[in-house]
This record gives sequence, C-alpha cells and structure tokens, in this order.
Amino acid sequence: MISAYRILDYPLHYFTAIQRQNQNNLAQVLRPLGLSVHEWRVLSALAEKDGQTVTQVAEATVLDRTGLGRLLEQMEAAGLVERMIAPDDGRAVLIRLASGGKRRYAAAWPRVSAHYAQLLNGISDKDFKTLMQALRRIKANALMMSGITEFE
Repeated sequence: MISAYRILDYPLHYFTAIQRQNQNNLAQVLRPLGLSVHEWRVLSALAEKDGQTVTQVAEATVLDRTGLGRLLEQMEAAGLVERMIAPDDGRAVLIRLASGGKRRYAAAWPRVSAHYAQLLNGISDKDFKTLMQALRRIKANALMMSGITEFE
C-alpha cells in the first residue's frame, strides 16, 4: 500500500494518463473511417452483444446515459444503429446494429485491433491476464465503495 501520496506512485494517475493518450491516438485511427471513439465503443459493445438496452450500452461503454442518448440519436440518423421494442417486454427499447453499423464496425476492427496490439506491445499473455485480474479487482473495489455490488 501507499504510505504517502505521491501522484506518480498512484496507479489511478497512470490510468488517467493512459486513457487520455489512448483516446487521442484511437481518435486518429478512427477519423479516416468517419467514427468517433464513443461511436466505436457503442459499435463494439453491440457487435459483442446486439440488442441491448440503453442502460446496458451505457454500462458496457462507460458513457453517461444522457450523452449516450444523444449519441445514439445521431448514430441512428447515420444508419449505424436502430431501436426496436424488446420482444419479451413491450416497454423496453433495445439498441441494435444497423447494416451501416455492421459495415463500419467491420471496416474499423482491423485498424483498432492493430492499434491495441501496438498499445499492448511487450505485455506477455501472462502479464495481460494478471493486469486484467488486478483491474477487475480495483473496479469491484470502486463499485463496492459506492454501494454497487455487481459488475462485469
């Protein structure tokens, strides 16, 4: 544990720095494809599990629901996603990939995959597994601190 606070010894400093730089780098990768980082995150969440509620998409993408609502409207107008009523619950609206979203995801995936391969260059499979275990534990701790007990 950390006995005294020094910003450069604090893991969350590095999380923030990595996330900020990664967002900038990924934006450059996606720009030629006409996608923003947030749009990519939505497309990738839906490519993994299509037909999610807005809440589920917000949780998977770590985007604010209000901003996500506006983003989904824009993505729907662009033909990337579509809304449908849940077959088992007429009150629930599901977000699905539209054909344009499927095409855009397929076009972006090779570039994004190469981007992440470069970002994680030099990290062994074993170290990656250890890193992911530690990150999941930190996420669970953060959620428990706020009273939330379930996480992905």
